[in-house]
Amino acid sequence: MDERVKGIVLKTRDYKESDKILTLLTLEQGKISVKARGVKKPKSKLKAFCQPFCFADFELIDSKIMYILSGASSIDMYFDLVLDYDKYILASSVLEICDKVCVEGQDYSSLLLSAIKCINEITYTSISSKLLISKFIIEVLREEGVIFNLDSCQNCGKELSKNESLFMNLSTGEIVCKGCKNLNNEELKMQEVEILKTLISNDFDSLSGYDFSDKEISILLDILHKNLSYRCDIKINSLDKKKIK
Repeated sequence: MDERVKGIVLKTRDYKESDKILTLLTLEQGKISVKARGVKKPKSKLKAFCQPFCFADFELIDSKIMYILSGASSIDMYFDLVLDYDKYILASSVLEICDKVCVEGQDYSSLLLSAIKCINEITYTSISSKLLISKFIIEVLREEGVIFNLDSCQNCGKELSKNESLFMNLSTGEIVCKGCKNLNNEELKMQEVEILKTLISNDFDSLSGYDFSDKEISILLDILHKNLSYRCDIKINSLDKKKIK
């Protein structure tokens, strides 16, 4: 039976002499594996659709073992990413996070939409890529049940002042006051709290009017990355500090 799904290629791997196995995140089927037969051959018509970042309508044959790619219609290939190394690396982290967080057989339609929004803004706007990735991680953590409360300490209930540092529990994502912090907490200074508030209350395409320093964004991104790593027991290689400026 033929099926049609809308999704993005998260990663690929070679299979046999001329085939590839694609990992797709789709609106209709969630995360799936798809065999692309003969796409390593020079004259393959589907070669262009078998690369990471390809966002397309995919035509699939549902075989007993794995979906087989039979056709595709491009929505966006994000070719401009290859022109900017930093943007490419940070956009790659979106694909890597989706691949490591998502499991087959579950609905990730809202996460896919967030991923596409994030990659679009990284590719086609001047909004800080680190700011956009921070927003995306917040959306991923939201999917995992983490809701950041910046009004009161989630341990003792104390009202949090705008003039004090807050602390994020990396294991739970809870925001706590100085009196409730422990060894597994990371400090959020006033500027980082403001960035976090902005990211929580705005969508990806509404972040262009904010002028935060790259240093403060980088600090918050690192903390959110640590939180994601603790929560999901994963490491995102694309967010290695040695790879991004």
